[in-house]
Amino acid sequence: MYQNLATCRVGVVALMLILMVTFLAGCVHRVVSVDDVDKMIKDQLPIGSDKQRVKEFIDNLKVDSLRVLRGDFYKPAFQPVGFWDPKKLDGLWDRVAELINARIVDAETSLLSRSDIFIEFAIDKDGRMIGYTVKMIWED
Repeated sequence: MYQNLATCRVGVVALMLILMVTFLAGCVHRVVSVDDVDKMIKDQLPIGSDKQRVKEFIDNLKVDSLRVLRGDFYKPAFQPVGFWDPKKLDGLWDRVAELINARIVDAETSLLSRSDIFIEFAIDKDGRMIGYTVKMIWED
């Protein structure tokens, strides 16, 4: 009898721990999504916009009270890996003269992880935006 009671208690404790971990992992707070940022860019900054307008968009980017890290224009030494969709980048990389980026910090948080949204714009030799990427970056 005591053995069954002990086994039952261990099972209940294990079940409670599993439920608690599942609950904590599922508590995600999202302030902004990749789709939200992509829509913002499409609405405010069409392909072909001049680089000054791109810079102004980044400088004025605000998402609630989140911190936004802003980069400046730079000439890429090599093709970026990881942030850009390779198919999208292959179609425009040979026309890229400059890149500029921004990072929205803690766009999504949970008790176990956090994520930022990385945005990068590609500018051609004429100073026009020819493409961009928006990607969620997970941190543990």
